[in-house]
Amino acid sequence: MARILIVDDSKLMRKRLADILETAGHTIVRECERGDQVLDAYATFQPDLVTMDINMPGMSGINVLRELKHHYPKSDVILISSENHELVILEGIRSGASNYIIKPFQEENVNRIVSQVISKSPQNKANEKNGFSSRIKEIDENITGLILLIDDSKLMLRATSDMLKSDGHNMLTAPTGKLGIDLALNGTPDLILLDVLMPDMDGYEVFNRLRQNEITKNIPIIIYSSMTRKEDIVAAMKMGINEYISKNCDETIFRRKIKSALHQAQLERQRLEEKSIQGIVITQIDNSTYISFRYSLKSENSMEERRKIFNPALLKSVEDKNLIFDFRQITDMDSEEIKHLKSLYSLFPDKKLLVVCGRHYGSFAAEFDMEGKNEYFISAGDLDVYLEQNKHRRFMEIVK
Repeated sequence: MARILIVDDSKLMRKRLADILETAGHTIVRECERGDQVLDAYATFQPDLVTMDINMPGMSGINVLRELKHHYPKSDVILISSENHELVILEGIRSGASNYIIKPFQEENVNRIVSQVISKSPQNKANEKNGFSSRIKEIDENITGLILLIDDSKLMLRATSDMLKSDGHNMLTAPTGKLGIDLALNGTPDLILLDVLMPDMDGYEVFNRLRQNEITKNIPIIIYSSMTRKEDIVAAMKMGINEYISKNCDETIFRRKIKSALHQAQLERQRLEEKSIQGIVITQIDNSTYISFRYSLKSENSMEERRKIFNPALLKSVEDKNLIFDFRQITDMDSEEIKHLKSLYSLFPDKKLLVVCGRHYGSFAAEFDMEGKNEYFISAGDLDVYLEQNKHRRFMEIVK
């Protein structure tokens, strides 16, 4: 775990941060209430990470940051402040801040960002101790993902989508909250950008519905809104929104936040998988068996889980049932995943499978006969129609 120096002129805020970080297993080596104490404290304790307030009497956090980076270029500093103006954030980043957290903050957000920063630190091996693989140590500047943008403004959909496509991201766009929820459920994006003011349902209702659904509850969601009042931002962060970006945000900051969010999503998926969180969920009801696969098919955890689950008893129990495979939550459907998928299929040589592919439909189409024995569906809605037409219980009733 990391050794952390906390710098904030508020005793209450220092205690709040210390409680969060110590609960997560980190060690607080020193607390400073003034900026002019930081250099001596850093020299004495050589912490792995510094959390730094900006507005402090005497010497601002950004000036302290510059001084610290001058003497200790490899130091990692997270700015934690109620200053949420994009230019202030940009100044902090240009001065050498590793990341930025806006007050008031959520415990989950603090732990996520601290984990992200220490995972790339050459001084700190906390990532291995926490179960993080050494494959992901720092933000890949070329990182890309599938991003869903939900906004009722056609102009904003076009402009933002074009900008993110130019960075190599794949885009899904939705002009309404309802369509956005449908695309999130069926496309399982890596990241969601969500407007607040929309005619059918506002962004907060969309957020709550996505968080209540097993398929979408772990997808990072960024509010992307023209509402820039501090109380709007605070309200969103208290709900558990991963990030808040104003629509007049500096383009450099916007792109950096997108990359950071995608990187954090990678870390979270990896953490869940490596912590042996359940990767296969089975629901049996009436004449249907629904099996949802998460994260990966090729990982050691996944292979071990399949060996335990797909035993003779289960294979026998599904002989006379609709067998539904849902692969929407698989992170990537690359050639190695396909190999393990074919191995899974081989367990059911004579069984007709109903397969929900989501965004991986193209990968399935390239590898399998889509007109053959099995039935393939892009979305849960398509499967719903199929089951209803064949007088079976609807899919969404099965998975409740």
